[in-house]
Amino acid sequence: MQTSPVYQRLAEKFVFKKSWDDVIVPDSLIKIVEFLFTEEEAGIVEKLSFLGATPRAIARKVKRPLAEVEPILKSLSDRALIVGLKVKGMQVYGFLGMAPGIFEAQMVISRGGKEEYFREFARLFEDFYAEFFTWLRPQVEGKDLRLGRIISIEKAIDRTPGLNILAFDTDLYSEIIDRNKSFCNVNVCSCRHQADLVGKWCGKPKDVCCGMGLLADIAIDKGWARRVDKKEFLEIKARAADAGLVNMVDNLANPMQMCSCCGDCCGALRILTEFNIPTIVTQSHFEAEVDPAKCKGCGTCEKFCPMKAIQVVNKKAEVNLMRCIGCGVCVYKCEKNRGVSMKERPNYKPPAGGLVDFAVGRYFEIKGRDESFIPQISVGAGRLLSQVFPAISGPRYKPGTITGK
Repeated sequence: MQTSPVYQRLAEKFVFKKSWDDVIVPDSLIKIVEFLFTEEEAGIVEKLSFLGATPRAIARKVKRPLAEVEPILKSLSDRALIVGLKVKGMQVYGFLGMAPGIFEAQMVISRGGKEEYFREFARLFEDFYAEFFTWLRPQVEGKDLRLGRIISIEKAIDRTPGLNILAFDTDLYSEIIDRNKSFCNVNVCSCRHQADLVGKWCGKPKDVCCGMGLLADIAIDKGWARRVDKKEFLEIKARAADAGLVNMVDNLANPMQMCSCCGDCCGALRILTEFNIPTIVTQSHFEAEVDPAKCKGCGTCEKFCPMKAIQVVNKKAEVNLMRCIGCGVCVYKCEKNRGVSMKERPNYKPPAGGLVDFAVGRYFEIKGRDESFIPQISVGAGRLLSQVFPAISGPRYKPGTITGK
């Protein structure tokens, strides 16, 4: 059966076809688009921008009456298929990517009924994930994408003997948390819940992923998360560490999300473990190091390493630094012998200062352009965007500026 042109265009938008000429548009993605949207909805969504616009502006863009377009936009927002926000009291709607974006939102709301609907979406997304990343692997070989970032478990850094490592304020989630004002605990881990729906869940906790800043306020406002204070936030992260989960955040100095990830279900870590694309996620500032004198070869670090980067050979643990992401799980779990510690990773690249720096950097990397112009472009774009959209995370964000309506 031939695909409707509007579905084809929307699928192309989800993989940024206009900016990335040779990107694949998988059949599995088109099936997701057909599953989620009516043709009428798809025709409106393909005209939306990431920056957002008022219903009246969107109606003009699609050349339809406001009275017809506005309820469609509200329905799409209510179903977590587009972004719906109130900025200083003004309603705006914007385009939401497939992942991160629609996938996570669908999984978060999937416990509210319609189990078969969300199970089918989870199955379709699994097909898309496998098809897209199989294609992507050779395309991004050697490219430094750094779409996410690992933060070591803080106690793993504290346990390093001699304190001979330098931790930046972006390496310590306690300091990142101190710079934020709003916090939430998300209803469910999207990745582990999706794995559960397709029969692949690892069994680790689903209630330990969190958000900060604007993301926290929006998720709370939409009923996708509950508000927590700093103390409970840190308690949640400690529980995640006990379960052997990894801290993963946006690759920003002041991130909005702090997921607790596993190597079996997490979409980002699976890119590393299943498709061997090491630069998709930035490894932490640190990497694991074994002290042969203290290591007893008990195998605890090997058991809990989410990346399978540690093996016990001849009764001593050995670290494969090509696979080590510096999560600190091995150090945290080596409670008895303290045979593993952290050391600074050579040539570590710190996170981007803001969203514009991050987006421009990743675009230039994918396109294979010279990055020497990125700072100038970032500054100019940042100044422009700051006039039309507020800062969304970190100490500059003021809770209550934006609501997730």
